[in-house]
Amino acid sequence: MSAVVALLAAAPSPSPSDVELTAPGGGSPGFLGFVVTFLLAVAAIGLFLSLTKQLRKVDRRAKQLGLDDDGTGDDTTARGDGGATDAPDASDRPDGPGATGGGR
Repeated sequence: MSAVVALLAAAPSPSPSDVELTAPGGGSPGFLGFVVTFLLAVAAIGLFLSLTKQLRKVDRRAKQLGLDDDGTGDDTTARGDGGATDAPDASDRPDGPGATGGGR
């Protein structure tokens, strides 16, 4: 253990005068970095506002067509037909739950 302490004591650490510093301002993005960041923020805000405008249009159009989801639960009353659809049930399909033969 004393050998390790002797080796550490024999090799002194470099003095602070041996450390070279980079030029001042070398790590700063400067004016160009500010302009690029500012333009990126302006573009993001513009895209956000455009998306909001388009979502409002879609919502307004859905309300006109009676397709809006107002969160009241069952949407069968919005159609006005009591929930009847012309779409076949899964059991009516040839590969549905009631199918015989099991082709797979």
